[in-house]
Formats: sequence, structure tokens, C-alpha cells
Amino acid sequence: MHTIVSSAWPRAGLLGNPSDLYGGRGIGFTFENFRADVELRPCDVPVRGDLFSIEYGGLLHSPFKQAPEWPILRATRQLLHELGVDVHQQGTFSLDASCDIPQQLGMSGSSAIIIAALRVVCSALEIEVDDERIAELALRVETEVMDIAAGPMDRMIQSHEGLIAMDFASNEIERLNVNLLPSVAILMDEKPGKQSGSVHAPVRERWEAGDPEVRSVMAEFRPLVERGLAALKAGDTATLIECVNRNFDLRAQVFPIAQRDRKVIEIARLLGAGSKFCGSGGAILVVHEDDSVLEEICLRVIGEGFQGIRPQVTGRDT
Repeated sequence: MHTIVSSAWPRAGLLGNPSDLYGGRGIGFTFENFRADVELRPCDVPVRGDLFSIEYGGLLHSPFKQAPEWPILRATRQLLHELGVDVHQQGTFSLDASCDIPQQLGMSGSSAIIIAALRVVCSALEIEVDDERIAELALRVETEVMDIAAGPMDRMIQSHEGLIAMDFASNEIERLNVNLLPSVAILMDEKPGKQSGSVHAPVRERWEAGDPEVRSVMAEFRPLVERGLAALKAGDTATLIECVNRNFDLRAQVFPIAQRDRKVIEIARLLGAGSKFCGSGGAILVVHEDDSVLEEICLRVIGEGFQGIRPQVTGRDT
């Protein structure tokens, strides 16, 4: 065994979130402005008697920095156990995680670290695991090991990478040409929001209790995403923008929206752009066919405490 590094990217939801928790559909993409790296190194003696030791380094902005090492440690153990690997025959190693994906802005920094960790362990132990299995295991780590209310969308996008369309009822994946995506920007709040699990949990409880409003809203996402997907493939940016705005409006019917977020959403809309949350809040995706409009929006939101970036979409022609 030798030192290996694996990485994973943040993601942005273009359409469909948060319907992944409710059997809906979604479209999203990864981008390379930030990253999570996990380095695996062989070591002679495990730390504190554990089989795997973990050290955190770099600019780690994720929920893990507030907790002991156990999330990635248990993720690794779960992976090996489910794949039937005899860990005692593999030697010992340490995992060193670094991540500069901004924390609690809805860009999936925590799942990026988990996916990078799963990838590096599979590579080191020469275990063949496809993207679907990585996404499945990463979701189980968050929902079962970390007890976070989460759906499959983020992990599907991050494990497959690029521009991805998903059906959460059938778990089908469609890889799209990233050049179908029109011009986009991401507006990041300088004040971190809440952890995604705490955002989703109250609505999930209402769903499970049969709340008619939540059930009605979630039922609208599937046809909305299908309409948006058709528009994306046809190069119909105007219809796609309508779908993006409708996605936010549906979310706002059942999730609380901070006033500062609403103001930035309206700034983008007044300039003819589509705008919605990338994930659970804190970062806003903006869609428009004109780059100059996106640049103007990025400038206007500075005074609202937001920073605008142009995402480097994975696999996109430059």
C-alpha cells in the first residue's frame, strides 16, 4: 500500500431539490472552484488503538470540524464491511481530509469528503466499486451513521460528476452534455446557514404525518423537472429560467426563507435571471443566457453580503 489522494467536487442543484427525499426528479452539476481531498497513507501503528487514524488538515470547512473523527472512520469501516473485505489482512492506514468547500452554504461539502474518502479507500485496496454504489454508500453514511435527514441527489451528482439528470423513484441516471447548461453564477452568503439535516427534518416530519400541503408541493416537482429537462435539451433558456424560478417558489411554500435570501433572489429576477438555492440555502444559483447580466448580478449582491462566483462546471468546454 502506498500514499494515494482522491478528490470530490461541490455540486449545485439546477432543478428538483428538495424532491429527492420524496421520490421526485432532479438535475444538477458539479463544479471545480472548490474541492475535498482525502489522502490515504500507510502507517505502522494505529492511533489510539483504532484500525484507522484520521487527521484533519488544510482549510476544512464542513460539519466534521465540529465533531470527533468518527464520521469518516465509521464510513470507511462500513464500506469495507459491506464489501466483505477482511481489514486485518490489509494493514493499517491514516486518512487526512482537507476541504475548502464553504461550510453550510448548501454545496455538499460533507458528502464531498465522504465520497473522496470512499474513493481513496477503494483505490488503495483495489476494490472495484461503481459510481452508483459510491453514491449509495455515501448516502447511508449520512443517514444511518451520522443520522442526518438527506436525500440521494447530492451524492448521485458528486459520484457521477458533470451535468446529471436523476429520477429518484427509479434511481435512474442520465448523463447530459455539460455544454447544454446555459451561463450560470453562484451567489454565496458570507454568513453560514444551518446544517442541511436541520433544514430538511421539519418538512420530512410533516410529510411522514401526511401533511397535504407538503404532499401537494412535492408532487409538482416531477413534472417541473421534466419540463426543465426538455427545455435544457432544446436550448430553450427562457423556459428553463421559468422552471428555475418556479422551483424556488415551490420550496418557499413549505420551507422558511430568510429575508436576505429573498432579497438576493429578487435582485436576480429583476434582471431577468432564474434563481434558486443550490441546495439547502446559503448559496443561490442564478441562470441567464447573457454573461454580462450574471456579472451585473454578482456586483449588485455584494452590498447584501453575498459573493458571486462563476462556477467551473466539471467537463465543460472553456
